[in-house]
Amino acid sequence: MNEILTNEEIDTLLQMFRSEGGAVEPDPGLGLPPVAPLLTLSDRVVSPVDLLKPNRLGREQLRGIERYFESAGKLLSATISDKLRLDTRCDCVAVEQLRFGSWLDQLPGPVSIYVLQMEPFRLPVLFTASTSLLYGAVDRILGGSGKVNKVPKDFTAAEHTVAEALVGPCLDRICESLTEVVKLKWTLQNRFCNPSMAQILPSQDVVLAIYFQATGDFLMGDLRLMIPFASLEPLLDRFGRDTVATLEPGALRDKVAVTVKDIDLDLAVELGGARIRLRQLLDLQPGDVIPLTARLGQPAIVPVQGRPKFTGHVGRIGNRLGLQVVDVMADRA
Repeated sequence: MNEILTNEEIDTLLQMFRSEGGAVEPDPGLGLPPVAPLLTLSDRVVSPVDLLKPNRLGREQLRGIERYFESAGKLLSATISDKLRLDTRCDCVAVEQLRFGSWLDQLPGPVSIYVLQMEPFRLPVLFTASTSLLYGAVDRILGGSGKVNKVPKDFTAAEHTVAEALVGPCLDRICESLTEVVKLKWTLQNRFCNPSMAQILPSQDVVLAIYFQATGDFLMGDLRLMIPFASLEPLLDRFGRDTVATLEPGALRDKVAVTVKDIDLDLAVELGGARIRLRQLLDLQPGDVIPLTARLGQPAIVPVQGRPKFTGHVGRIGNRLGLQVVDVMADRA
């Protein structure tokens, strides 16, 4: 068979590709197989798909999610400090959405990776911890100082078991912080230190990435949580909802009253006022009299925290001065 097509064979092939109707029967002498008919434009089913940005979190939703994980950071601070008996602070430093492939590329090394099933999320969740932080935690839990000079690239099964004494409570605190939105129950499916084994989702899938930074006297590292967007999508309305803004005016009046009723306030009584020049003030001597704007018997003004609130009459209660409230002054803008 010739490897180079003749001009006649090329013309036949071009005719086949131009055809939008039935099959083209090539010349039997050319030895070419029959070609199936091409689909016309009217036969094709087209559906628009954005392959680059299939799913996105709204700005309000992202801010709502940030508030929950900021509270999770406070819970993690208390948990890590209690488990390691060290003063440790853990802050939620970032919450962002990105491609799963980008999230994997940003993983610091070495790192310990945990594959979790968080019901009712239908897709796996990844939780990572710096091995420097975990190895120091392991040493501390086993009675050491927690100061580690050399960090191994991988953990033994025994070290993983000890590390879970810290990882488990941290996951509990994260689930606890999301209780208002969804009640999560986590189970450990796998654990490893090789990021190449963490390819549990297609690289183009959108995920939510949460970053916690833990710092102590000599312990430092980060904790990261990856939640697939597909798992969060049914809950986005709950994350974006501002529970305070949806309440009726005055709905929190009783609760606020209970909270603020024991706060101390400064209350004074103004018998009157005067306006003088600076040189007159400097010339004042004992025995000088300053005329006030208030008249004798006129109600005194009672400011609360510096703002006029009541009017009243000054009198005596035994051997002490007192005030009888006469009226409540209208609020001034």
